[in-house]
Amino acid sequence: MTLPNPLFEESYGRLFGPGVAAGGEADRFFLTFYDHFLRDPEIAKLFTETDMDQQVQMLKRSLFQVVSFYISGEPSAELQRIAEVHKGLGVESSMFDAWLEALVETVAEYDVRADEATRLAWCWALTPGMTYIRMVILGLGRTG
Repeated sequence: MTLPNPLFEESYGRLFGPGVAAGGEADRFFLTFYDHFLRDPEIAKLFTETDMDQQVQMLKRSLFQVVSFYISGEPSAELQRIAEVHKGLGVESSMFDAWLEALVETVAEYDVRADEATRLAWCWALTPGMTYIRMVILGLGRTG
């Protein structure tokens, strides 16, 4: 059972509405996220041959899976697949700290009502799913 996190839920709603972040404004949000995330040269190297429009669509689906983990407390088969893909790509577990920092930075930029408490609420909501992915990458999470 997930504890209530109204600051996250309200912020998510302001940013994406009731859906799964489908639409032009959401695309701008995720492109801005990548501007922040790819400032790290080691991370940017992993994206040199990447179609960023396609990457944005994958990120939307991935964010939905991480949020779903927060809500349900259980990793979906799709979250497991996402973790395995990242493991296969050689993504380092530590890069997820930069991912979360970039996402929270983007939230602060796009959600005009975001404050420190809102940023912490996003971290609280996303940390369980991100930790699960990291555990799979380190060989500690469920496989198969």
